[in-house]
Amino acid sequence: MSVLAIDTSSRRRGLCTVAAPDGTLLDHRALTGRHLDRELPPVLAALLRDDLAAVACVIGPGSYTGLRVGIAAALGLAHARDLPLHGIAALDVVAQAAPPDALAVAAVADAGRGALYVARYRRDGETLTAEAPPRRVAAGDLTVAPGEVAVTFDGIQGLVDVAAEAPVALARAAAVALRRAPLPRAGLEPVYLAGDASQLREPRV
Repeated sequence: MSVLAIDTSSRRRGLCTVAAPDGTLLDHRALTGRHLDRELPPVLAALLRDDLAAVACVIGPGSYTGLRVGIAAALGLAHARDLPLHGIAALDVVAQAAPPDALAVAAVADAGRGALYVARYRRDGETLTAEAPPRRVAAGDLTVAPGEVAVTFDGIQGLVDVAAEAPVALARAAAVALRRAPLPRAGLEPVYLAGDASQLREPRV
């Protein structure tokens, strides 16, 4: 049994992984993020397996265009194979790449136009729990609390860049998503943050 996960939330890159239910990375393919509509279909074809039991996709926050491509692909695959579809928050993936001894984690992603997406997590054993919904802040307003480890995939100055761990992190995040109820396959829309967490929208049918 395996789960195929799609992350097209970044403006700079994309990633698809195949993971075991326990989060073990089985296979992955990287995307440049420039022409996702052309890159994604052959990558998904290369990763399809006979034991595929679920599909997971990152639903945001992130690049609106990129998220639309990834969500559409995930929906199509879930419908075609009659598989459950699970959603993953983009910053959950980043947080999963934090050092295992980090008890307080700030996951940060480039939001464009001088802004950042930020979500904070607490670790209890192997479990990371979000303290609040993600928010969009000006880059200059980002603060890191004492004892907190701030991680990113985007090479943001002053933060720990964990981009090399992205495939493993997406596999882990997909396994966590499997523990939650599937999303309705009738339709999804990307999450877009335009100021603060009060504007965070849930996936809609």
